[in-house]
Amino acid sequence: MKKLSFIMVLLLAVTLTFTMGVAADDAEPADVGDEVPENLVVGMVPSREAGVMMDSIDPMTEMLEDELDIPVEGTVLTSFTSVIEAMGTGRVDIGIFGPFALVLGEERHDLEIILNSIRFGEDHYFAQFYAREDSGIESVEDLEGKSAAFVDPASTAGYLFPYVHMLDHGIDPDEDLSEQIFAGAHDAAVIAVYNEEADFGVSFDDAREDVEDEYPDVMDVVNVFEFTEEIPNDGIAVRRELDPDLVADIQQAFVNIGETEEGEELLDTLYNVSGFVPAGPERYDVVRRTYEEMEEYVDF
Repeated sequence: MKKLSFIMVLLLAVTLTFTMGVAADDAEPADVGDEVPENLVVGMVPSREAGVMMDSIDPMTEMLEDELDIPVEGTVLTSFTSVIEAMGTGRVDIGIFGPFALVLGEERHDLEIILNSIRFGEDHYFAQFYAREDSGIESVEDLEGKSAAFVDPASTAGYLFPYVHMLDHGIDPDEDLSEQIFAGAHDAAVIAVYNEEADFGVSFDDAREDVEDEYPDVMDVVNVFEFTEEIPNDGIAVRRELDPDLVADIQQAFVNIGETEEGEELLDTLYNVSGFVPAGPERYDVVRRTYEEMEEYVDF
C-alpha cells in the first residue's frame, strides 16, 4: 500500500496535465525521424526561482541559435509533467529534465534521451534531507508528524528518491507527515525550511548554496542530516520525430555551449551545471528500474 499511495500521487500529477486541449494520445502522430522544424522550442522547469530562469533563458536560446542556425525559443513551464506533455503534443521540441522526468517522458511519449549534465565535475548527485538546526530533527526516523517541503511530484531529488528513502526507513509520507507542500524549485524548498514554513525539506545537494546571497547564514541555520543513494544527473531529451541529423546537431550544440566560459556561466545560473556530455537511455537504468517497479502497481 505504501508503494501504491506513492504511485497514485505521481499519477495524479501526470493526469492533471491532460486538462489542456487534446490529449497527446489523440494527436496526429508525425513521421518518426524526419522533422526539421523552422524553429525549435526548449522547455524548462524552474530549478531555481522562476525569475532567475526567465532572465537567463533568452541568452541560452541565443547561443543555441548561433550553434544551430535555426530560430530557438524558450519557455519555462510550471512542472516536469507540463514539459513532458508539451513535448508529447509537439509544442516543445527539447526538454531539460530531472532523471525521473526523463524516464517518464521516454515511457509516455518515446522521448529520446541525448545528454547527461555535469555538475561539480560529476555526472551524478544525491538527494538531501535538511531541517533547521534548532528543530531537533537529526534523522529520517525523527520525521514522523513533521511537515515537508518537497519540490515537484516528478522531481527525482525533490520528491521521488526521498519518498522511497523515507519508506525504507519506516516513514510513510502520506500517513506519517503532518503536511506536504510543493515549493516548485529546489532553492524555494530550502527557503521554506529556513523561514519555518516546513519542518524539513528535500533537494539536490547542496541547494543551500543557491540562496546564500539572500540568506547568508543559511548554512548555519539549515542543517543537512541525510542523503539518498546516488542518482544520475539531470539531462536533455528531444522529440523522437526530429530528424536524426538535427538531433545530433542539438546534442553537439549543448556540449559546445558548456565548453565556453560564457556558456558554462549561463548553465550554472540556469541549472547549477557546468556542461553536458552525450548520453543514451542506458545512463538512467537505475531510475528506469524504479519506474518499471511502479508499473507493477499502476498502468500508466
